[in-house]
Amino acid sequence: MDRRTLLKGSVAAAGLAALPSVPAQAQSAPDKLRFGYAITQSGPLGPGAESTVVSQYKLWHKRVNDAGGITLKKFNKKVPVDMIGYDDQGKPDELIKLTQRLIEQDKVDMLLSPYATHMNLASASLSTKTGYPVIYTTATTTKSYNLSKTHKNAFWQIVQPVEATTPLADYLARLKKEGKIKGTVGVVHPTVEYGVEMHEAFVNAAKKAGLNVVVTKTYPFGASDLQPVVREVMGANPDAFVCMSYPPDTFMLTEQAKIVGFNPQFMYVAIGGVFPSYQSKFGKNAEGILTYGGQDESVPGYAEYDKAHRAMFNRPSEAGAVSVYAALESTQQAIESVGSIDRPKIRDALASMTFKTLWGEYKYVDQRCSSPWAVGQWQNGKMVGVAPADKKGAKPIVFPKPKWS
Repeated sequence: MDRRTLLKGSVAAAGLAALPSVPAQAQSAPDKLRFGYAITQSGPLGPGAESTVVSQYKLWHKRVNDAGGITLKKFNKKVPVDMIGYDDQGKPDELIKLTQRLIEQDKVDMLLSPYATHMNLASASLSTKTGYPVIYTTATTTKSYNLSKTHKNAFWQIVQPVEATTPLADYLARLKKEGKIKGTVGVVHPTVEYGVEMHEAFVNAAKKAGLNVVVTKTYPFGASDLQPVVREVMGANPDAFVCMSYPPDTFMLTEQAKIVGFNPQFMYVAIGGVFPSYQSKFGKNAEGILTYGGQDESVPGYAEYDKAHRAMFNRPSEAGAVSVYAALESTQQAIESVGSIDRPKIRDALASMTFKTLWGEYKYVDQRCSSPWAVGQWQNGKMVGVAPADKKGAKPIVFPKPKWS
């Protein structure tokens, strides 16, 4: 449904408002369930939002409706889903305005997550205030550790900064202890909330692990040339190059490291490193590169999901997208457990149930996913999960990263 259709619907609704009201039938089943989202579809973050989030909203919408809809046991029927989406242009103020429109004008039954940490945080206060439970799928922030006390309707899907970075520091410390590296690290990040918080968490973890952070560099988000940054890190000759990056710079940092001949034994890139387009662009040079997130393609239902994804988008999925799809599965399971659109009960179901999804089995403990993938790695042309090491389906880390070809 596009914006013009929605505007026509709003005009029609305004005309109906003038008619005499008709008493509602309390037990009548809805003819559809309306899900709504405002998300970045333009600007630097637009491609990442489409790959990781919007695509999954579209795919889940189709698959659910192809199966007849969401089961509402209160009415003993399946109800199809209607999806309404707007472009927030990456602006928090626009996000809030459009979310209010979804609630007040479009009368959506459920809200879905926007894209990027700062946008998720902007939305969380509004969803809590208005009583809409939302699983926020692209937010990594230390604020999530305390938000369960004040934001009862906000659930956090992906790995948070401490859990995301500690496995990296611990693995490097083990290599140092085994005499395989000196224990030196160079870290870079953009000046956005995600980059700042991930950088701080990693540097703290590295120091605790006895590593030597020899250089740290920041750069403006949207920078067109990061070669000076890469050259400065290269000059310090670290064992590990850790980039707390967003999609545009994830690609640029990898490309420019290859161009200048900076070939660290250990390389980590953050958001966008799991994208199939990353592997397509760099081919064999992606081998051994570690990333934020991970996945296990052996979970039940993944093969069918992958087939449907390729049929709809003509490309494979990616680990971040799988986590978003899993959040939609969790939302659906919570609704079906309650049996109706009773948002307080749906919220409580999210807080108490165990969910079986494409991202594995998990609960929300203090409203945070109890078992998210923290680190992935490109191995033999596939993205695999490597941390937590004790998570079902985790593979051993391959070290060292092969040299650029």
